[in-house]
Amino acid sequence: MLCRDGKKSEQAHKEITTKSSNENVFLIPVDLSERLSIRAAVKQIKSQYPKIDVLVNNAGVYKVKREETVSGIEMSFAVNYLAPFMLSQMLIENLEASGNGRIINMVSELYKSGAIDFENIMMETGNKVGSAYANSKLAVVLYTIELAKRTREKGIAVNAMHPGVLATSAFRDYPNLMVKFMSLFLEKPQKGGERIAYLATSDAVNEVSGKYFYKLEEKEIDIPGQEKNKTQKLWQITEELTGLEFVR
Repeated sequence: MLCRDGKKSEQAHKEITTKSSNENVFLIPVDLSERLSIRAAVKQIKSQYPKIDVLVNNAGVYKVKREETVSGIEMSFAVNYLAPFMLSQMLIENLEASGNGRIINMVSELYKSGAIDFENIMMETGNKVGSAYANSKLAVVLYTIELAKRTREKGIAVNAMHPGVLATSAFRDYPNLMVKFMSLFLEKPQKGGERIAYLATSDAVNEVSGKYFYKLEEKEIDIPGQEKNKTQKLWQITEELTGLEFVR
């Protein structure tokens, strides 16, 4: 469990160990908006878990107003895209050691409305509600497709999933009344958890990689050609921002 909020994460950790009767659930603190924090968490993971079977990049933020990290990176781009990129890249060798590793990147149907603008990648202008989120999720989908190609010979499956619109705290920046109204139409988080678990463990998707799942259904990836053509440049910029290169 890679979690930021101390009290909430400790409570969740306790609940999981109690309900599952499994003490082998471990909590590692990390701020996914900051590269140094991610590097420290990965260092701890590598020292304790030389083999990793599944990496689920699940954390995400949906900001109503533009925010920056301490390092000056637009918050949605940092947490929703750069963090999964860093975790996946730095743990490739551990996933390869599994012999059948899986990476699952959480995205949203909103990726379809995203666009990668290299002149405004930090959304310093023209930032509208939801635009930074959609752009970051598009970046994750593009990354998923490319990473699947690069890890094919390593025996690692990489897929993207939209687990459903769930009643989580993702919309916490919205007014309370609006969140309560929205929750009437959202699915319970447990449903999303079940779908993620399926993609993480089912033999039925053992050989599937580079795909997009809407809930449990494999869907065509809907990205305009002009956005797909940005994949290589996006990867290059991401390596520069994170200081990471792909482990071949």
